[in-house]
Amino acid sequence: MWNYGSLPGDWTVKKIGEYASIITDYVANGSFASLAQNVEYKSTPDYAVLIRLTDYNNGFNGEFVYIDKHAYEFLAKSKLFGGEIIISNVGANVGTVFRCPYLDIHMSLAPNAIMLKTQGNDDFYYYWFLSRNGQHSLKSIVTGSAQPKFNKTNFRDLLVPVPPRIVQNKIAEYLSNIDKKIELNKRINENLAD
Repeated sequence: MWNYGSLPGDWTVKKIGEYASIITDYVANGSFASLAQNVEYKSTPDYAVLIRLTDYNNGFNGEFVYIDKHAYEFLAKSKLFGGEIIISNVGANVGTVFRCPYLDIHMSLAPNAIMLKTQGNDDFYYYWFLSRNGQHSLKSIVTGSAQPKFNKTNFRDLLVPVPPRIVQNKIAEYLSNIDKKIELNKRINENLAD
């Protein structure tokens, strides 16, 4: 597990399980048998969409996997509303961190990922898990070589920095502004290429 050196005096370190308001995944909704009985994946538009790593990699513009209203309600513990931190916890891309988009359709978390909301500034923790230290921390709990993965229990035990909320807000705002500038430059470059 990742250990920290010295931190600023007003920062603390906590287990993410103690500092999160929600840590959940697809299988939090029931056994594999009950999931198989209640959730049917569909390729045609329906009541809700499952948010997957594949969708993130496609810029949320690709072919979605849909579920009906019954499945959406059955998956109550993994409903998404937009903005949640999602971390891939199985497969070659284990540790990929992204935010749930804001779509005009109901959403639920797909298998092989963990959803996180903290008691602090979620933008700060999104950037922290993307950082070198955050990625190192995630990699420290990965097991398996053929199928790399980490489980929710080990994830809950990860230590994360907890700066004062005002510091979290400032860091998150600074990094968010950089992301916005990068996105603007990307769009400008795409328009110039057309």
